[in-house]
Amino acid sequence: MATALDRAPSDAPIRQRTPARSRLSRLHTRRVAVAAVAVLAAVGAAVGIGLGRSTSPVVASFSVATSYHVTYAVTAPNVPTSTEQLWVRRPFDSVYISYSGPPPGAKPSLVLVYRLGVQVLKAGDAEAGQLKVPAGVAPQDVRADVLVPAAIAMHRIKVVGRQQVLGRACQVFRSAAPLRSGALPALKSGSTYVDTCIDASGIVLRETQVAKGHTVSDRRAVQFETGNAAVAGAAFDMSARVTPFDSGGGAFTPLTATSRPPGQSWALTRPPAGFEHRGRYAVVPPQPQLFAAGAGGTGAMGLPGGLVTEMDDVFVRGVDAIVLQQGSAINGATFTPPGNSSAVDLGPLGRGQLLVAGNVTTVVAEPGNDKRFVRLSATLPPDVVVALMRSLATQPGGTLTRLPGGRS
Repeated sequence: MATALDRAPSDAPIRQRTPARSRLSRLHTRRVAVAAVAVLAAVGAAVGIGLGRSTSPVVASFSVATSYHVTYAVTAPNVPTSTEQLWVRRPFDSVYISYSGPPPGAKPSLVLVYRLGVQVLKAGDAEAGQLKVPAGVAPQDVRADVLVPAAIAMHRIKVVGRQQVLGRACQVFRSAAPLRSGALPALKSGSTYVDTCIDASGIVLRETQVAKGHTVSDRRAVQFETGNAAVAGAAFDMSARVTPFDSGGGAFTPLTATSRPPGQSWALTRPPAGFEHRGRYAVVPPQPQLFAAGAGGTGAMGLPGGLVTEMDDVFVRGVDAIVLQQGSAINGATFTPPGNSSAVDLGPLGRGQLLVAGNVTTVVAEPGNDKRFVRLSATLPPDVVVALMRSLATQPGGTLTRLPGGRS
């Protein structure tokens, strides 16, 4: 357990630049206020989960950079080459820009920025817009050090070979969907899949999407750099027009550390060594459909019926993060268990769901007849995340108090 929790990031900068047409060697064998939040969780001993035994080849460990920047050339049949750039400052911040034309790219067609509680989107020449979103790590990041062993054991990916990209060796992992697209579904045999090549620094150097045996997209790194200097000019703080709360733009309000919802809630009182509590937040995820004309009546507190509200606790240790989310809907609507998950025993919480994505491991439960949810996400291995979920302590009801000077 100690080994899994005590990984150290690699801060040594790596710079790699080559022309867009690098040759590939032969293939050898990846977001006003919140209503009451009441959730059920459990107190239990920290125990692991059985993930099964993989027959895939042994995979070398990956280093973990604090920050990185990659430029990709993106090709597809009968479509002009385009460019994508990704800057990541772990654990929360990312900037993604797609451009027309081959690297270095011409006109930006899409800009997507994430930071804690904020999403900024700018499409083409349109005005940039800002939403308040639940707490979470950078969505397009891939944490190979966490993902690979877990996803292999859960049959979400398998090792299929090696390649050379930018003159660097990388290992190819086959999945049913891109590693950056959310919770990975089970990998099945067939001619539709995604191959992702990751080098020893944990950077995705190539992503090839195949449908019915035909390549439909090839995303290949033509330049990358790791370390703080790599992201020094990235637009992490990009400003934009804020979508109002009553237009469905969401809310992300810092709370005092002693804030608690009126009903029972749960707390991570024993985070792993080195993790510090970054903040507690009252969150209303963006839900514009509930504020549209004719969307339905209002519920408690004059808010739209069915509006989901939650309380997020964020813990940070260097490049790693833990996010505990707990919430419900204004009218007590039920929550459906997430797809692409594996059943997991959460002790007193009952049965829950385990999900593995490229950037994070998540465990979810829907206690109280599915009328609440508890979600714990972390850049940590599944056994550790499940153990943390089972260690949550009950908290008595209280009051949600806005942090003085905190910005929503």
